[in-house]
Amino acid sequence: MLNQKRIDDEIAHLSGIKETTENQMIKLKNKIPEGSSLRAATHGKSVQYYICSNGKDRCGKYIKKRNQKIALALAQMEYNQILLNTIDDEIAELRKLKAMPKYNPYSMALEKMNPLKRELVRLPFVSDEEYCLEWVSQDYPKMGFNENAPEYYTKKGLRVRSKSEIIISEVLDEYEIPYLYEKPLSFGAEQIVHPDFTILDINNRSEIVWEHFGMMDDMEYRNNAFRKIREYESNGYYQGVNFIWTIETGKFPINAKIVNSMVRELFGKHRLK
Repeated sequence: MLNQKRIDDEIAHLSGIKETTENQMIKLKNKIPEGSSLRAATHGKSVQYYICSNGKDRCGKYIKKRNQKIALALAQMEYNQILLNTIDDEIAELRKLKAMPKYNPYSMALEKMNPLKRELVRLPFVSDEEYCLEWVSQDYPKMGFNENAPEYYTKKGLRVRSKSEIIISEVLDEYEIPYLYEKPLSFGAEQIVHPDFTILDINNRSEIVWEHFGMMDDMEYRNNAFRKIREYESNGYYQGVNFIWTIETGKFPINAKIVNSMVRELFGKHRLK
């Protein structure tokens, strides 16, 4: 009787997800051309996406970075359709069972997609806690430190490159804001940057990058800093939206109190409840 109740509850739960997914697909259809699909292919070290207008259009038209929302919508649409099929199959199987299954249909649906498209898909039915844990656990190539570089460590043992980065890191830790240090970010096939901090906006399941420029007295450093800011802007990263940059000079160092207030104001609402 207990198993049957759990099965009935799971069927009701999946039926609710199915309805939500179908409603989301209605909205997605308004963002993409009718009958179109997404093709993904590697180009060097980067992934490129193409929109195919019909079944005969195998190559498709290249989707430029400024139109990335189309690729996101197409990938989400494809995932949602696979998820609906998976849910239908699971509901059918649940009606035959006397005990609960042990697999996750959301992961199963994702596994059926082209691996190059999976990173575009958001899994809305994974809890914030699970999503956050997976995000902070991701592996990526580290930049490393020069042999004679000064050693700066946060209270949690993270090695950073300056005392100012210690301040930023520890304020993020204080407010329990998930972040990764110097995670690579691709600006194309040939250009990789390493933002000082990549912050998780858990509410939107998106990333915000933070660069701190600490030697703005030096003209060459300052020019390189502004060049880097322009590169971020050219690739869709805008101050106050998904990009933060802070600066300091020898005469005007970073202010820990201001950083604390800024983080509380900007990211306090993104904390896991």
